[in-house]
Amino acid sequence: MINSSQHQLGIFSWFGWVLPLPDRVKLIKKAGFGATTLWWEDEIGSPVIKKERMPDMVRDAGLIVENIHIPYDDCDDLWSEHKPTRDAIVNKYIHWLNDCAEYNIPIMVMHITNFSGLPTPDQNGKYGLDSIGRLLKAAEDLGIMIALENTDREDYIHYVLSEIHSDYLGFCYDSSHNRRYGHNTLDLLRKRANRITSTHLSDNDGIEDRHWLPGEGIIDWNQLADLFPSNYTGCFTLEVCPTEQELRQTPENFLSQAYKSALWLKKLCYK
Repeated sequence: MINSSQHQLGIFSWFGWVLPLPDRVKLIKKAGFGATTLWWEDEIGSPVIKKERMPDMVRDAGLIVENIHIPYDDCDDLWSEHKPTRDAIVNKYIHWLNDCAEYNIPIMVMHITNFSGLPTPDQNGKYGLDSIGRLLKAAEDLGIMIALENTDREDYIHYVLSEIHSDYLGFCYDSSHNRRYGHNTLDLLRKRANRITSTHLSDNDGIEDRHWLPGEGIIDWNQLADLFPSNYTGCFTLEVCPTEQELRQTPENFLSQAYKSALWLKKLCYK
């Protein structure tokens, strides 16, 4: 799906410093990264940067736009038993899929749960499968990949990926979420590695979703690398923020460390 970005090193466009997007992407490129990802909302600042302008800003800096991450506030509505509620969010997400096609963005990353108190997916699964099925039909027509990000309800990711098989549906593997919510088993990676289309790689302390650089926390990266799919063709993308100590450095220093961390991790996965 994303051959032009095969095994590029990437980092999320927000990496902890309050700077205008054009400045951030220039720093990302200067650090050595080849790709970045965008949060798909207007960026508040002086001036406001409309999201529709962001892909060109990234490409003007010499970077690949790997994917967009869409807002997830109402994503639980995908599983609502009320069809008008599902219709509303499906239509919103289809609009964002059309944005991907219009701005030449190959992947849309999305959450499918936001509230940990949802029932087990077998109780309301038919509603969610209906919603995601409709999104997938639009994605297939447009040639856009949908990547479901693993969050605190990994059972929902397992459920959808076991029920729906399509070349246009995969998942965005978040290593910090998996360590935080996967009971330190890596079952999600072990069972669904062949469906990974993108990554959010970061480390944590097992308590909070810290977004530390890989190697700064307690994730067993050697074990993760052993399970990482050898046929993965996407970017190795970090979703990281600085610690308080790192924030006292310059963004250039942090991005230099991040690049070395991403390169180390890529080599570890393909040793």
